[in-house]
Amino acid sequence: MIKNLKSNNINFLKSTILATVILLVSTGIRNTVGLFVNPLVQGSILSLTNVSMAMAIGQFSFGLFQPLAGFLTTKYKTFMILISGVLCLATGFLGMKFANSFVLLIVCFGILTPAGAAASSFPILMGHISKSIPDDKKAISSGLISAGGAAGQFIFAPFIQICINYYGYYGACIFLAGVVVLSIIPSWFLCRIKNETSSEQEVSFEQDNDKASDKIDEKIHSGDFKKELSSAFRNPSYIILHAGFLACGFHVAFLATHLPGEIRFFKYGSSFVVLCFSILGICNILGCALVGILGKRFKSKDILTGLYTIRVLLIILYLFLPKTVTLFIIFSAIAGFTFGSTVPPTGNIAAHLIKPKYLSTLFGLIFVTHQIGSFFGAWLGGLVMDHTGSFLTIWIIDIFLSLFAAIISFKVVESPKLHPTKEQLGGE
Repeated sequence: MIKNLKSNNINFLKSTILATVILLVSTGIRNTVGLFVNPLVQGSILSLTNVSMAMAIGQFSFGLFQPLAGFLTTKYKTFMILISGVLCLATGFLGMKFANSFVLLIVCFGILTPAGAAASSFPILMGHISKSIPDDKKAISSGLISAGGAAGQFIFAPFIQICINYYGYYGACIFLAGVVVLSIIPSWFLCRIKNETSSEQEVSFEQDNDKASDKIDEKIHSGDFKKELSSAFRNPSYIILHAGFLACGFHVAFLATHLPGEIRFFKYGSSFVVLCFSILGICNILGCALVGILGKRFKSKDILTGLYTIRVLLIILYLFLPKTVTLFIIFSAIAGFTFGSTVPPTGNIAAHLIKPKYLSTLFGLIFVTHQIGSFFGAWLGGLVMDHTGSFLTIWIIDIFLSLFAAIISFKVVESPKLHPTKEQLGGE
């Protein structure tokens, strides 16, 4: 048993580190998309509304592709899904050479790149490694992996801006395509760990109870995904996670897409934009890691409520204070702490509501709702700015959505997933 425990700890560290690196690339790239908005508007005949719509479609596509990728992990090896994502991302970035129209921009930034990012997103990675991670380590693992995605924003932002300044936005696309191809290496090692340790995991004392109950469930359900899906949507807590992530998606996509434009609106240059993005990325890392640690001490629903409440207070203060350098730096820092840190507690709650086999798919569905909000956050930002010359309306909408998310998070019931009784299954 001691040998198995030691092996599980080593596998936990390896899996978490490798998944963190993979998410660093995919999420880091996705969260810096806002740096391309102004260069695309200035370097093409497209308007801000056109570019915002393409980015918005990309946000929504990302949400749609996540449950699809999650479902495919139940049919194919995870490595095949990750490789498919690499091909889509690289093709999307390289295809920007020919994206001189609204339709082609949608193909590259609205379909290919989000499909690639979805194939290596948090639900896919967490769903892959959750089967080999003990319950008491899932919260900190999800926090560290999310922090990896946040680190990507901090790391990629300055390099992307440098490429844009010296080589144009297509030069930045070539750079990102190269980085994406390199992510094949950690993907291969991550999936190899599972193959090498599967026999040990099957006999691990720590996981015997969970595996036994999962096997019983599979016999009861006969692998019926529809029953698991129906059970999830009958659970009010699962519905609340959807609603909260809808508001979260609006907020995150608006900032990721239009924060650079907001800063430039107040006459600050591209260097200051990158500084603010980097600060947001650094604090995003700290926020995700901190939330992962706090998840072992506090209820995840309380953490979610606190994060959404902070967003409300932050935006209200931002609207009423002078738009100075200090304000933007402080805003970026606090916004960074709450940017991606909603994912670990949401994922932790979902992991207790959903069987590991379907976690990638059903957690992916939560991200679909998140990306519906992201669609409107990205699209309406550009539309409102083009028609009113200000983002004020969007900030107000963001306040009310975040307040709504904070209130409903109190209703979440955090309890281990309950296996259905014979009566619930029709007396089978």
